[in-house]
Amino acid sequence: MSVPLFSAETLRPGLSESEFIDYLKSYLSGTLDAVCEEQRTGSAGGTDACRKYANAMDNVLRALHDRAREKFLSSSPDLKYRMAVIAVGGYGRRELCPKSDIDLLFLHSYKVDPYVEAMMEWILYPLWDLGLDVGHSVRNIKETIKMAAMDDSIRTALLDFRFVAGDETFFREPGDEIEKFLFFNNADQFIEKKLTEMRNRHAKYGETVYVLEPNVKEGKGGLRDLHSAVWAARVKYKCRNLIELRNKGVVGERTVRAIEHAQDYLLRVRSELHILAGKKSDVLSFEVQDQMAGVFGYRDRGRDLAVERFMRMYYMNAAITVNLAEEVLEEVDRYLVEGFRKPLYFLQKKNIDGVGVLYKGKLSPLPGVSFPKEPLRILEFFRAMQETRSVPTAQAKKNIQRSLSALGPEFPRDPKAAKLFLSILSDPDYLHETLLAMHECRFLGKYIPEFASLSFRVQRDIYHVYTVDIHLILAASILPGLVGKSDRTEEEEEFLSIYRTVPRKDLLALAILCHDIGKGKGHGHSRIGAEIVDRVGERMGLSRGEIDDLVFLVEHHLLMAHVSQRRDMHDIELIIGFCETVKTPARLDMLYLLTYADMRAVGPEVWSQWKAMLLLELYEKAKNVLETGKLKRPFEERARQRREQIREMLSDFPPEDVSAYLSRFDDRYFLGTPDDRIASHLRILSSYDGANPRIESFDSPQFGSSEMIIVCPDQHGLFSKIAGVLSSNGINILNATIATSGDGVALDTFYVTYMGKSIQASPKKERVAADLSAVLRGETHVEDLIAERKETRFVREKVAKFRPTHVVFDNSVSSRFTVVDIFTYDRIGLLYDITRTIAALGLDIALSKISTKADQVADVFYLMDSDGKKIVRPERLEEIRRALLEAIGSETGAAG
Repeated sequence: MSVPLFSAETLRPGLSESEFIDYLKSYLSGTLDAVCEEQRTGSAGGTDACRKYANAMDNVLRALHDRAREKFLSSSPDLKYRMAVIAVGGYGRRELCPKSDIDLLFLHSYKVDPYVEAMMEWILYPLWDLGLDVGHSVRNIKETIKMAAMDDSIRTALLDFRFVAGDETFFREPGDEIEKFLFFNNADQFIEKKLTEMRNRHAKYGETVYVLEPNVKEGKGGLRDLHSAVWAARVKYKCRNLIELRNKGVVGERTVRAIEHAQDYLLRVRSELHILAGKKSDVLSFEVQDQMAGVFGYRDRGRDLAVERFMRMYYMNAAITVNLAEEVLEEVDRYLVEGFRKPLYFLQKKNIDGVGVLYKGKLSPLPGVSFPKEPLRILEFFRAMQETRSVPTAQAKKNIQRSLSALGPEFPRDPKAAKLFLSILSDPDYLHETLLAMHECRFLGKYIPEFASLSFRVQRDIYHVYTVDIHLILAASILPGLVGKSDRTEEEEEFLSIYRTVPRKDLLALAILCHDIGKGKGHGHSRIGAEIVDRVGERMGLSRGEIDDLVFLVEHHLLMAHVSQRRDMHDIELIIGFCETVKTPARLDMLYLLTYADMRAVGPEVWSQWKAMLLLELYEKAKNVLETGKLKRPFEERARQRREQIREMLSDFPPEDVSAYLSRFDDRYFLGTPDDRIASHLRILSSYDGANPRIESFDSPQFGSSEMIIVCPDQHGLFSKIAGVLSSNGINILNATIATSGDGVALDTFYVTYMGKSIQASPKKERVAADLSAVLRGETHVEDLIAERKETRFVREKVAKFRPTHVVFDNSVSSRFTVVDIFTYDRIGLLYDITRTIAALGLDIALSKISTKADQVADVFYLMDSDGKKIVRPERLEEIRRALLEAIGSETGAAG
């Protein structure tokens, strides 16, 4: 299919308005279909396709203008008015992606007269009828320059102005005035504003190209970075376009070709995004990434997914774009007037220890330094960069990248290289920026070859914000970043105090940097990663003890999160087993810090006050055991002491009521109930009449949630009923504890939020309480509430396709219960369906751990069969697994 020709003859004078619009609509639609097909068959790139679409828009505008002018002349033959239709912005550059805005300037000679008003109406209305998004302004030349001087966005759009239709002779003089203003009016200030705007954009959309859902226009490495760099260079050197910049020697031919290639790729990505969305859409979201991979010709190859290969290619191009933009901007910053290339930096440069030259916060190698011949100089350069808190110049990055091929396999084993690398890791100052620069130069993957395979590796879930490589670099920088932070929170102070006691901060940083190094290399990335860091430590010349610590941290980097969030921390045997794995207080400290750094670096939704509290509880319990060297006895003694402590706390209550309370519940309940809730529980139990449910809730500001306490007769399926009521009201369950007295009274506690906040000030609080009372008294059924209020919930099916539901049983972690872990995707009523199925199978829930990250669920239930025992028969376990998968609605499931 070829782009249709625009036939002016078809637009005969007698054509009706509807026929005229129909023709234009057909012409634009045919053009769009043609350029789309050309892109997808490879006969046209993104730049060519956008240019063809812009040319088609030019034809439409000229036809509209000519028709409008003839219409006006028919009633006013003595035309004295002058006007030009000017394209600005992306349309002016002929970078017009489908569904993008059409930005126009109606430039007139003096004031808005009847001719201008009529022409605008007869041009704009048909454009809107064609379904186009049109941004327009109407000004004379003085107004245009005045507005551009006041508003940088207007000035920026004018940088790409061009004549489209109207009086071209009239346009020439204003066009010259606009150009003169753009290039000579406060040019340096404008450039500085563009650079500030660029930095602000990066802060808003992510300081790295490696965000999992990148914005291809505004994000780092997107089209706007190229635009900003070229705009700055054009204004500085008074050039109309990139070719003039090349002709003046500002940029080389190679750079011009690289910019054109990067722009071509990004324009194609953006065009395809718009086509798939049917509207302007610049974010490569999870939902569209799979479709984009197919459009770009990628296909799955077993575990090597098409979407991941597509995203790797995107990140590579985005990284190239960043380097090109930096290269051009450095030329703008370094030289003064056009053509003469007079260096300013001789006046401001600073030599750094024979390693490099520092100028305006950027470090370049000393002239004559040969990285290929002296590879240690590369690490010395990065160490100097860290010490001076600078960034490498674009040319320095190029030099380092070109030198990597000269680094042989013996380089990672060089003791001097290890000493330099570990000195970088041991210094908390500016570590994130230094590691990121090492990675962007591809040096990190050269020095630690196993790290190279993590570059651009996508993590296909919703709560990870970055690719694996950037997640690791960010995680390694979390704790060092606390050192220089001035406004630390109380929580950060606590972690920092532990971090300061770690004697080998370089080893801890290395462990954090490598904790996910096994990803993408098969099942069980923690075990694979441990094997890899064993080799890494050996290459760096670490001692056997240091390597063992490194291996332990990587192999068990998920252990504390798993135990604290998914297991019963009041189980004596569990804590003992955890301590036997960790072995020493020093290892516990490092594992605690690694867990914190890992969770904080995943994304904003992962770390929470609730998880911090759970993690701290595990840390303190394990620390006590490991430091005292005692195992079981402290727990038995603690249970006895806890009951005595509670008796003292309840001295205001009648002694007989306190004794009855202490005799009704087991040790796990008393050890797990906070001091500030003990009296509340006794008060609620004392006022309970044995029939009517008691429901009370309290704020838990330290966890950002509400604590809801339900007291009622114990009954089979109670958890399911409560979960169903909460789900039907859109309440999110963070955690739940279940306690049953010896005389059959349930005292269940649910930690909940509504729209991410406590429910105490929400009208939902009263409705939830009323619904719970009605269900527990048998006045209504949970199924009716869910059916009445069920809403569709957005589920990211394209991500879920690669993450099937898992139902995993564990009969080793508890001597009394069978533990089942359920991993799936969230929806309204899911927890109710799971717990209802558990009840229908005749099972009792002794404890639950509820966890939802974005739309991913990881729920844990401690179960026992109807006879009060663990479930051990394989046939029974398989029956439960199948029933749970069916209730969840999973087409595929795994036993784990």
